Amino acid sequence: MNSKQQIGVLGIGAIGTVIAYQLLQNNLNELFYFSRTTRTHLKLISEGHRHELPVDIKTTISKPIHLDWLIICLKEHQYQNAKDWFPKLIQPHTRIAVIRNGLQLKRPLLAFTDDDHILECMIDAPTQLSHEGFYQNLNTPILTVPQSDLASAFEFCFKHSKLTINQVEDFKTESWKKLCESATLGALLCLHNNTCHIFKSEKLQHDYRELMNESIQVAKADGALIDNRFTNQMLNKLMNYPYTKGSSMLTDMRNCKPIELGAKNGIISQLGKAYQIDTPINDMIVRALS
Repeated sequence: MNSKQQIGVLGIGAIGTVIAYQLLQNNLNELFYFSRTTRTHLKLISEGHRHELPVDIKTTISKPIHLDWLIICLKEHQYQNAKDWFPKLIQPHTRIAVIRNGLQLKRPLLAFTDDDHILECMIDAPTQLSHEGFYQNLNTPILTVPQSDLASAFEFCFKHSKLTINQVEDFKTESWKKLCESATLGALLCLHNNTCHIFKSEKLQHDYRELMNESIQVAKADGALIDNRFTNQMLNKLMNYPYTKGSSMLTDMRNCKPIELGAKNGIISQLGKAYQIDTPINDMIVRALS
Protein backbone atom coordinates (compact mmCIF):
# COMPACT_ATOMS: atom_id res chain seq x y z
CA MET A 1 0.00 0.00 0.00
CA ASN A 2 1.43 3.39 -1.06
CA SER A 3 1.85 6.02 1.65
CA LYS A 4 1.16 9.66 1.01
CA GLN A 5 4.03 11.95 0.14
CA GLN A 6 4.05 15.34 1.80
CA ILE A 7 4.47 18.17 -0.66
CA GLY A 8 4.85 21.83 0.20
CA VAL A 9 4.02 24.59 -2.27
CA LEU A 10 5.79 27.85 -1.46
CA GLY A 11 4.22 30.82 -3.24
CA ILE A 12 0.51 30.65 -4.05
CA GLY A 13 0.26 33.12 -6.90
CA ALA A 14 -0.72 32.29 -10.46
CA ILE A 15 1.81 29.49 -11.02
CA GLY A 16 1.54 28.16 -7.46
CA THR A 17 -2.22 27.89 -7.87
CA VAL A 18 -1.90 26.02 -11.18
CA ILE A 19 0.71 23.62 -9.76
CA ALA A 20 -1.31 22.97 -6.59
CA TYR A 21 -4.43 22.17 -8.62
CA GLN A 22 -2.52 19.65 -10.74
CA LEU A 23 -0.94 18.04 -7.66
CA LEU A 24 -4.36 17.60 -6.09
CA GLN A 25 -5.30 15.23 -8.92
CA ASN A 26 -3.03 12.61 -7.30
CA ASN A 27 -4.62 11.31 -4.08
CA LEU A 28 -1.21 10.10 -2.89
CA ASN A 29 -0.16 13.73 -2.40
CA GLU A 30 -0.73 15.55 0.87
CA LEU A 31 -0.30 19.26 0.23
CA PHE A 32 0.92 22.05 2.50
CA TYR A 33 0.71 25.67 1.41
CA PHE A 34 3.04 28.53 2.33
CA SER A 35 2.74 32.17 1.34
CA ARG A 36 3.10 35.66 2.76
CA THR A 37 -0.53 36.32 1.75
CA THR A 38 -3.37 34.31 3.25
CA ARG A 39 -6.36 33.01 1.31
CA THR A 40 -9.13 30.58 2.17
CA HIS A 41 -9.52 29.08 -1.32
CA LEU A 42 -7.56 28.44 -4.48
CA LYS A 43 -9.58 29.94 -7.32
CA LEU A 44 -8.76 28.60 -10.77
CA ILE A 45 -10.43 28.46 -14.17
CA SER A 46 -9.05 25.47 -16.06
CA GLU A 47 -10.41 24.00 -19.31
CA GLY A 48 -13.44 26.26 -18.95
CA HIS A 49 -14.34 25.01 -15.46
CA ARG A 50 -14.23 27.09 -12.29
CA HIS A 51 -12.65 25.51 -9.23
CA GLU A 52 -12.71 26.82 -5.67
CA LEU A 53 -10.59 24.60 -3.46
CA PRO A 54 -10.33 25.21 0.30
CA VAL A 55 -6.77 25.66 1.55
CA ASP A 56 -4.98 26.33 4.81
CA ILE A 57 -2.11 28.67 3.90
CA LYS A 58 0.64 29.12 6.46
CA THR A 59 1.99 32.68 6.53
CA THR A 60 4.50 31.99 9.30
CA ILE A 61 6.56 28.93 10.24
CA SER A 62 7.62 28.47 13.83
CA LYS A 63 9.40 25.10 13.60
CA PRO A 64 10.87 22.79 10.94
CA ILE A 65 8.40 20.93 8.71
CA HIS A 66 9.32 17.57 7.21
CA LEU A 67 8.45 17.51 3.51
CA ASP A 68 9.21 14.94 0.84
CA TRP A 69 9.06 17.68 -1.80
CA LEU A 70 9.14 21.47 -1.65
CA ILE A 71 7.93 23.15 -4.84
CA ILE A 72 9.03 26.78 -4.95
CA CYS A 73 6.86 29.05 -7.09
CA LEU A 74 8.44 32.40 -6.22
CA LYS A 75 9.69 35.11 -8.53
CA GLU A 76 13.36 36.02 -8.34
CA HIS A 77 12.83 39.20 -6.31
CA GLN A 78 10.71 37.31 -3.73
CA TYR A 79 13.55 35.06 -2.56
CA GLN A 80 14.99 37.65 -0.19
CA ASN A 81 11.77 37.74 1.84
CA ALA A 82 11.59 33.93 1.90
CA LYS A 83 15.16 33.21 3.01
CA ASP A 84 14.18 32.69 6.67
CA TRP A 85 11.66 30.03 5.62
CA PHE A 86 14.10 27.81 3.73
CA PRO A 87 15.85 26.32 6.82
CA LYS A 88 12.46 25.29 8.22
CA LEU A 89 11.07 23.84 4.98
CA ILE A 90 14.22 22.12 3.68
CA GLN A 91 15.42 19.05 5.58
CA PRO A 92 18.25 16.70 4.52
CA HIS A 93 15.84 14.35 2.69
CA THR A 94 13.67 17.08 1.11
CA ARG A 95 13.72 17.22 -2.67
CA ILE A 96 13.13 20.64 -4.22
CA ALA A 97 11.59 21.76 -7.51
CA VAL A 98 12.22 25.39 -8.46
CA ILE A 99 9.77 26.92 -10.93
CA ARG A 100 10.64 30.44 -12.03
CA ASN A 101 11.95 32.53 -14.90
CA GLY A 102 15.62 33.15 -15.46
CA LEU A 103 18.85 31.18 -15.10
CA GLN A 104 20.91 29.71 -12.26
CA LEU A 105 17.76 28.65 -10.41
CA LYS A 106 19.65 26.47 -7.92
CA ARG A 107 22.01 29.17 -6.69
CA PRO A 108 19.83 30.73 -3.91
CA LEU A 109 19.18 27.28 -2.40
CA LEU A 110 22.65 25.75 -2.31
CA ALA A 111 23.18 27.09 1.22
CA PHE A 112 20.35 24.85 2.41
CA THR A 113 20.72 21.58 0.49
CA ASP A 114 22.84 19.62 -1.98
CA ASP A 115 22.91 20.39 -5.69
CA ASP A 116 21.52 16.97 -6.62
CA HIS A 117 18.41 17.54 -4.46
CA ILE A 118 17.29 20.50 -6.58
CA LEU A 119 15.35 20.24 -9.85
CA GLU A 120 15.23 23.33 -12.07
CA CYS A 121 11.90 23.71 -13.86
CA MET A 122 10.80 25.92 -16.73
CA ILE A 123 7.03 26.29 -17.04
CA ASP A 124 4.76 27.03 -19.98
CA ALA A 125 1.36 27.78 -18.43
CA PRO A 126 -0.05 31.17 -19.49
CA THR A 127 -2.23 32.23 -16.56
CA GLN A 128 -3.89 35.57 -15.91
CA LEU A 129 -5.94 37.03 -13.11
CA SER A 130 -9.60 37.04 -14.09
CA HIS A 131 -12.69 38.46 -12.44
CA GLU A 132 -13.62 37.65 -8.84
CA GLY A 133 -10.03 36.73 -7.99
CA PHE A 134 -9.87 33.64 -10.22
CA TYR A 135 -6.67 32.73 -12.04
CA GLN A 136 -7.44 31.62 -15.58
CA ASN A 137 -5.08 28.96 -16.95
CA LEU A 138 -5.10 29.30 -20.75
CA ASN A 139 -3.52 25.97 -21.72
CA THR A 140 -2.40 22.65 -20.30
CA PRO A 141 0.73 23.27 -18.19
CA ILE A 142 4.05 21.98 -19.49
CA LEU A 143 7.16 21.73 -17.32
CA THR A 144 10.56 21.35 -18.98
CA VAL A 145 13.26 19.88 -16.71
CA PRO A 146 16.76 18.41 -17.02
CA GLN A 147 16.72 14.67 -17.69
CA SER A 148 17.47 12.85 -14.41
CA ASP A 149 16.23 10.35 -11.84
CA LEU A 150 15.08 13.33 -9.77
CA ALA A 151 12.93 14.49 -12.68
CA SER A 152 11.36 11.04 -12.98
CA ALA A 153 10.52 11.05 -9.27
CA PHE A 154 8.98 14.51 -9.65
CA GLU A 155 6.91 13.28 -12.58
CA PHE A 156 5.25 10.75 -10.26
CA CYS A 157 3.86 13.63 -8.16
CA PHE A 158 1.65 14.58 -11.11
CA LYS A 159 0.27 11.12 -11.78
CA HIS A 160 -3.40 11.42 -12.89
CA SER A 161 -2.98 15.14 -13.69
CA LYS A 162 -2.94 16.66 -17.17
CA LEU A 163 0.33 18.48 -16.59
CA THR A 164 3.11 17.32 -18.92
CA ILE A 165 6.76 17.06 -17.88
CA ASN A 166 9.34 17.14 -20.67
CA GLN A 167 12.78 15.85 -19.69
CA VAL A 168 15.47 17.31 -21.94
CA GLU A 169 19.21 16.67 -22.27
CA ASP A 170 20.14 20.30 -22.98
CA PHE A 171 18.26 22.26 -20.32
CA LYS A 172 20.59 25.26 -20.68
CA THR A 173 19.59 25.82 -24.31
CA GLU A 174 15.88 25.45 -23.56
CA SER A 175 16.18 27.88 -20.62
CA TRP A 176 17.95 30.46 -22.75
CA LYS A 177 15.37 30.20 -25.52
CA LYS A 178 12.59 30.87 -23.02
CA LEU A 179 14.57 33.70 -21.42
CA CYS A 180 15.35 35.45 -24.71
CA GLU A 181 11.72 35.23 -25.77
CA SER A 182 10.16 36.38 -22.48
CA ALA A 183 12.74 39.11 -21.79
CA THR A 184 12.32 40.59 -25.27
CA LEU A 185 8.53 40.56 -25.28
CA GLY A 186 8.09 41.63 -21.66
CA ALA A 187 10.59 44.49 -21.84
CA LEU A 188 9.14 46.04 -25.00
CA LEU A 189 5.57 45.80 -23.71
CA CYS A 190 6.63 47.46 -20.45
CA LEU A 191 8.58 50.22 -22.20
CA HIS A 192 5.50 51.11 -24.22
CA ASN A 193 2.97 50.19 -21.49
CA ASN A 194 0.92 48.41 -24.13
CA THR A 195 -0.06 44.95 -25.35
CA CYS A 196 1.03 43.10 -28.49
CA HIS A 197 -0.98 45.65 -30.46
CA ILE A 198 2.30 47.62 -30.70
CA PHE A 199 3.85 45.06 -33.03
CA LYS A 200 1.64 46.19 -35.89
CA SER A 201 4.40 48.79 -36.23
CA GLU A 202 7.35 47.78 -38.43
CA LYS A 203 9.62 49.83 -36.16
CA LEU A 204 8.58 47.75 -33.14
CA GLN A 205 9.12 44.56 -35.12
CA HIS A 206 12.64 45.84 -35.87
CA ASP A 207 13.19 46.65 -32.18
CA TYR A 208 12.03 43.14 -31.25
CA ARG A 209 14.50 41.61 -33.68
CA GLU A 210 17.40 43.75 -32.45
CA LEU A 211 16.77 43.00 -28.78
CA MET A 212 16.31 39.29 -29.47
CA ASN A 213 19.55 39.07 -31.48
CA GLU A 214 21.49 40.92 -28.78
CA SER A 215 20.23 38.50 -26.12
CA ILE A 216 21.01 35.46 -28.28
CA GLN A 217 24.66 36.54 -28.56
CA VAL A 218 24.96 36.33 -24.78
CA ALA A 219 23.13 33.00 -24.74
CA LYS A 220 25.56 31.52 -27.25
CA ALA A 221 28.54 32.79 -25.25
CA ASP A 222 27.08 31.01 -22.22
CA GLY A 223 26.93 27.72 -24.13
CA ALA A 224 23.36 27.68 -25.47
CA LEU A 225 22.93 26.09 -28.89
CA ILE A 226 20.43 28.40 -30.57
CA ASP A 227 19.73 28.11 -34.29
CA ASN A 228 20.16 31.21 -36.47
CA ARG A 229 16.49 30.90 -37.46
CA PHE A 230 15.30 31.36 -33.88
CA THR A 231 14.67 35.12 -34.08
CA ASN A 232 12.50 34.76 -37.19
CA GLN A 233 10.62 31.87 -35.60
CA MET A 234 9.87 33.94 -32.50
CA LEU A 235 8.85 36.97 -34.57
CA ASN A 236 6.46 34.81 -36.61
CA LYS A 237 5.02 33.43 -33.37
CA LEU A 238 4.66 36.97 -32.03
CA MET A 239 2.76 38.15 -35.09
CA ASN A 240 0.14 35.45 -34.51
CA TYR A 241 -0.60 36.60 -30.95
CA PRO A 242 -3.88 38.42 -30.28
CA TYR A 243 -3.39 42.18 -30.12
CA THR A 244 -4.68 42.08 -26.54
CA LYS A 245 -1.96 39.70 -25.31
CA GLY A 246 0.24 41.13 -22.58
CA SER A 247 2.96 39.54 -20.46
CA SER A 248 3.60 38.84 -16.79
CA MET A 249 6.00 41.78 -16.66
CA LEU A 250 3.39 44.16 -18.07
CA THR A 251 0.73 42.86 -15.68
CA ASP A 252 3.01 43.34 -12.66
CA MET A 253 4.03 46.83 -13.81
CA ARG A 254 0.43 47.92 -14.27
CA ASN A 255 -0.45 46.54 -10.83
CA CYS A 256 2.46 48.51 -9.30
CA LYS A 257 4.27 45.29 -8.36
CA PRO A 258 7.99 44.60 -8.83
CA ILE A 259 8.76 43.17 -12.27
CA GLU A 260 11.13 40.30 -13.02
CA LEU A 261 13.77 42.61 -14.44
CA GLY A 262 16.75 41.04 -12.67
CA ALA A 263 15.79 37.52 -13.74
CA LYS A 264 15.35 38.57 -17.37
CA ASN A 265 17.09 41.58 -18.93
CA GLY A 266 19.23 42.04 -15.82
CA ILE A 267 20.87 38.63 -16.03
CA ILE A 268 21.44 39.10 -19.78
CA SER A 269 23.27 42.40 -19.12
CA GLN A 270 25.23 40.85 -16.26
CA LEU A 271 26.39 37.86 -18.28
CA GLY A 272 27.10 40.08 -21.28
CA LYS A 273 29.65 41.96 -19.18
CA ALA A 274 31.13 38.67 -17.94
CA TYR A 275 31.59 37.47 -21.53
CA GLN A 276 32.68 40.92 -22.81
CA ILE A 277 29.66 41.23 -25.10
CA ASP A 278 28.07 44.64 -25.52
CA THR A 279 24.38 44.67 -24.54
CA PRO A 280 23.35 48.33 -24.99
CA ILE A 281 19.64 47.60 -25.49
CA ASN A 282 19.31 45.36 -22.43
CA ASP A 283 21.37 47.87 -20.43
CA MET A 284 19.00 50.67 -21.45
CA ILE A 285 15.98 48.56 -20.51
CA VAL A 286 17.40 47.82 -17.06
CA ARG A 287 18.00 51.53 -16.48
CA ALA A 288 14.58 52.55 -17.80
CA LEU A 289 12.52 49.96 -15.92
CA SER A 290 14.44 49.81 -12.63
